[in-house]
Amino acid sequence: MTESVQYPYSLKFSLGTLGVMIVLMAIVLQNVWGHQADIVWMVLGFCSLVFITLSAVIVMKRLVPAIKGDVALQLDDEGISDFVKEISIEWKDVKEIHLLPGRSAAIMRVDLKWETNYGSQIAIYLRWVKGKDKEIYETTQAYFEHYCTNPDEQPD
Repeated sequence: MTESVQYPYSLKFSLGTLGVMIVLMAIVLQNVWGHQADIVWMVLGFCSLVFITLSAVIVMKRLVPAIKGDVALQLDDEGISDFVKEISIEWKDVKEIHLLPGRSAAIMRVDLKWETNYGSQIAIYLRWVKGKDKEIYETTQAYFEHYCTNPDEQPD
């Protein structure tokens, strides 16, 4: 296992998230369209501002990388690199890896041997990663088992 495994961003989930947001905003707009009260339009203006901001973040952070085919998750001989959250975890720091199933996507939880700046558990959200959750988990588990070091080892 000297080669790295790279998983790109999920285009399907990025587009789905934007689609759901557009539908919800359309529902809000439909509900306030006939009202003449200024407060209703101020609430709509605030909701619109939040919608535009969130849409811009999703487009820039998730959709553009998905279209470009950027790597979201990488497994190699050094560890796990989560480019979605910009976190790298070395295999020697990993105690256990768990798959937590969800409704639309799973979370891969990495338990660390000690407390770090990110805590002792790191969640990797697989909804933003292209591929089948179980296969990603099984590949990660195989890399962990192959590259894990002495469990009594402490950080420098």
